[in-house]
Amino acid sequence: MNPELEELQKKKADLENELQSLSDRELSLDDKVKALEEKLAIQELNEQIKAKRDAVNQFETRVKELEEKLKEPRWEPETPVQQQEQPAQPELEVTEEAPPQEEIVLMEPGMEPDSPNTEHPEPKKKRKFF
Repeated sequence: MNPELEELQKKKADLENELQSLSDRELSLDDKVKALEEKLAIQELNEQIKAKRDAVNQFETRVKELEEKLKEPRWEPETPVQQQEQPAQPELEVTEEAPPQEEIVLMEPGMEPDSPNTEHPEPKKKRKFF
């Protein structure tokens, strides 16, 4: 055999072995990546569960506190019946006098304005046009 051909075949075999080795390593790393992603997802879910449990526990504690408050005797008026028997009296509303409102006068073309401080303007003369 030709020494050059043997060298090329040997080199080809080495490259094929390296390719197979790299393919095996790739599959191994891919499996490891998937496993690590699953572990990370599990860790995140555990953190979410812990946070949710804490929230639920706080609500349960608050519910128990409120239920205890409901069980405690409350002070009640001595004569609740008298309060119910009395007719409700309408409350009188105290209102302040409103300040006087300004009067707005719309003017037509050709009209002259009156003095602005006049409280009671005099009636204007009606003009007849022929």
